[in-house]
Amino acid sequence: MLTNTTGLPESGFFQTDNQLKHLVMQAPALMAILRKREGICQFFNPVFAKVWGDRDMLNKSMRLAWPELEGQGYFERIERVYDSGMPEYDYDFRARADWNNDGNVTEAYFDFVYAPYRDDDGTIEGVMIIGVDVTGKVHARQQLAEQQQLFNDITDAAGTALWMVDAQGNMTFVNKTWADWTGQPKEAHLGRGWVEFVMPEDREQVISSYLRSTTQYTPYQVDFKVLRSDGKIQWVAATGRPRYLPNGEFAGYVGSCMDITDRKKAEQKRQDNEALFRTIADSAPVLIWMAGPDMRTTFLNTSWTRFADVASLLSDDGYLQSNLIHEADADQVLKRYKQAFSHQQEFYLEYRMQCRDGSYRWVGMKGVPRLAVDGSLEGYIGSGMDITEMKELEQIKNDFIGMASHELKTPITSIKAYVQLLLSMYKNTEDAFLKKSLTTVNKQVNKLTRLITDFLDISKMESGRLSLNYEQLLLNDVLRETIEEVQHTAAQHNIIYTENVGNFTVHADRDRIAQVIINFLTNAIKYSPQSSRVEVNAARTDEEVVVAIKDYGIGIKAEDIDKIFNRFYRVEGRNEQNFSGFGIGLYVAAEIIRRHNGRVWVESVPGKGSVFYFTLPAYPQGV
Repeated sequence: MLTNTTGLPESGFFQTDNQLKHLVMQAPALMAILRKREGICQFFNPVFAKVWGDRDMLNKSMRLAWPELEGQGYFERIERVYDSGMPEYDYDFRARADWNNDGNVTEAYFDFVYAPYRDDDGTIEGVMIIGVDVTGKVHARQQLAEQQQLFNDITDAAGTALWMVDAQGNMTFVNKTWADWTGQPKEAHLGRGWVEFVMPEDREQVISSYLRSTTQYTPYQVDFKVLRSDGKIQWVAATGRPRYLPNGEFAGYVGSCMDITDRKKAEQKRQDNEALFRTIADSAPVLIWMAGPDMRTTFLNTSWTRFADVASLLSDDGYLQSNLIHEADADQVLKRYKQAFSHQQEFYLEYRMQCRDGSYRWVGMKGVPRLAVDGSLEGYIGSGMDITEMKELEQIKNDFIGMASHELKTPITSIKAYVQLLLSMYKNTEDAFLKKSLTTVNKQVNKLTRLITDFLDISKMESGRLSLNYEQLLLNDVLRETIEEVQHTAAQHNIIYTENVGNFTVHADRDRIAQVIINFLTNAIKYSPQSSRVEVNAARTDEEVVVAIKDYGIGIKAEDIDKIFNRFYRVEGRNEQNFSGFGIGLYVAAEIIRRHNGRVWVESVPGKGSVFYFTLPAYPQGV
């Protein structure tokens, strides 16, 4: 009998077809033939030899050829195939060899088929082993498993619950977060199991919303409650988007559920606060209102219904009740209202508003800005009061002050004239007491004159009768003249005027601006008894002239800075109680500057002094 290249005797189909034998020897698959039930190795191709190395396998039983496979079921499988005549299969067999004959040992995976082979009479002679290389498939499956594990790890680490449903609405995937919320394994939520964890009162809404979305293939969004494993109720916001197969067929939804319990609690708290606010606002006797960032009114309490036409106030074509403001006040009020919105400032306005009966009454309206967490303007909230009676009483008071001041002015003028005459007559007297007494009387008369003048000015301001005689003048001259006048009566203080280069031309009332300067200077002298220095400085910008009057006195506390120019306001404190006055001088000065379209403000450090500023619009350079 002839032998083949492996040293085996020629038999079977190898004896009849050398071409077939040649093809088998070159096949990339693993191939071997075992004879009899003992599995005596009759033939194996070169690829099969690579798996087992250079060991001697020919004409040996399988147990002697591959002893390392003992106990793994391979031998029993071959015996079963021989006995039954039925093929068996083995998958993903891992083998290592120098497959490319390049010295590099790598691994490969094979799927094995164990099939009986028969002689011409149909008698089983042995078992054929064929191994097909499935390395690519195994690697792809491993990569897929790794990706699946990575996907599971990522989704399980997510703080939100992730889910997928198929086209029929059956849950096919949920991550660990959803299972942790409910305290049930993932499998309990698959199919329609997830519905059981939705609170009963929300189930119909959740399901109907999903059905509407799947009918139209639109994004899905719904809020609902679930029962947690700890017995607490949790709000979740479910969002989902339709997904499609590569061929465009609708495959279901993929989405997430976010824990919004804190948000829902915040919303409920906000709603409760709004309800409480409305209850309080509606029970308040004052006019309470709110406006949005567009300045239009969004809320009015019930007090408005007794005061004015609410439907008109909430109309879309007006804001700040503009259609009810007296025409004489409207422009000024709306200008100030818009200005407050523009700068996000508090405001207080007094104006006349039309009531239900058609009459006009005075209201005092205050508004404060409402700001979001990020600082953006959400609108305004404010309150108003009917101040008609207060206005009437104030008018009576102003009339009285005006009349009394006017009546006092005549005798004071006479007293001042006689005092001046006596001072002139006894200027050379050696009677020190007389001379000192006359000087003291003169100072007190001057002080009383300024006080009466301030009272008269307040009366004129309140009644709108304060007139200003504008003229073009050099502020430098007014400063020098006024400082010189005040210096005569302030022997204990040295007023230093630093005169910058250039002329400061303004359009103003000379006497009124001098009055402002006198008020600021006397205020600086009055509140700096331990200092002998007051400094005056003037400078010009492109649009205005700025005058600063600095003292080194007791200073002003931060909480009093914004109130110092208010009418009749006096700073309270141990040191301040030693200084007399009604708190009207700075108010008058500030009003005069405001009526000149200028600005007033103060900077101060307690114990170190203050700097009072005022500005006036400047004439163009060279005028």
